[in-house]
Parts: sequence; structure tokens; C-alpha cells
Amino acid sequence: MIRLRLCAWCVLTLLISAPTAARAVEPSDPESAVRLMVRANAEKDLPTLSRLMAHDADIISYGVAGRKYIGWTELEEGIREEFVNSQKLEIPINELRVWTKGDLAWYAMELEYIRYVADGPDVKRTVLPMRETGVLERRNGHWQLLSWHESFRSAQFGGPLASQPAASSSPARQ
Repeated sequence: MIRLRLCAWCVLTLLISAPTAARAVEPSDPESAVRLMVRANAEKDLPTLSRLMAHDADIISYGVAGRKYIGWTELEEGIREEFVNSQKLEIPINELRVWTKGDLAWYAMELEYIRYVADGPDVKRTVLPMRETGVLERRNGHWQLLSWHESFRSAQFGGPLASQPAASSSPARQ
């Protein structure tokens, strides 16, 4: 009986630590770091995101819908809120370009941010075509995201900006 418990405990420990060990692998280049951040976001893996993002108090990043995050604490709150509000996330990358100079790197990316949100008894799937740019720095041998900016690839998701201007009889607008 003791052996059975010991074996069960060992198997449980291996199952719990295996995903964590796989995620603990440090990306060797900035593109791998960006891809790992996107995957961690889709998997709602806040510890990995935290490890790959700088925690400087004065870093500013911009999200959609006019969101502005100053420092890690504000960003972490926004991430936690998104993870709670969405049942599932899928984030396929359509295009990613990364440039590097010394210990700095910057990227431009197009992706689909797919959210599954409870809508009464149903689950609503929303596809948000996004663009993102960001800057990374290699600190103590590890690539970390410093700042980023995301926007919609299509004005139709931009709320008031998506509405068409009223027709005008002014010759300058015809």
C-alpha cells in the first residue's frame, strides 16, 4: 500500500512538473521570445508572461480600445482580467518580423486574437484581426519585452472610428 502511494505520488509529481519544466526553457533569440509570449497568452500562462516581460515601473504599453498600461502592475491586472473574462483564447500568428541590434530587438506582427466568451448558456467566438509592435531587450542573457502597442488591422473593430462620416455637400469632400 505504501509502495502504491509512493508510485502515485511520483507519477503525480512528474505530471505536474513536466509542463512547468517545458515552459521554463528560455528562448535563445527574440523571435522565440515573442512566439513564447503569444503561446503563453493563449494558454493563460501568467507566470511565463511575467518572466518574459520587464517589470520596470515606468514602461508604457498600449492596447486596443484606448487602454494604456504603465508598469507591470497595471499590465498584470489587465491580463488577469482578460484571462478571467475569456473561457478560451487562440492566437495564431499570421506574420512576424523581428529585427535585432545588439541587446535590443523590435518586431512587427499580425495575428488573430480569438476570444471565446460566455454569452448566457452559449459561448461566443470573436475574431479580432490585430497588429502588434514591440521592443525587447536582452537582460542578463534573457530576452524580455519592454513595451508594445497593439491595434486592429481593420477599422470595423475600432468602435466610433469605424462609423462612416456623414455625407456632405461640400465640394472639398466630394
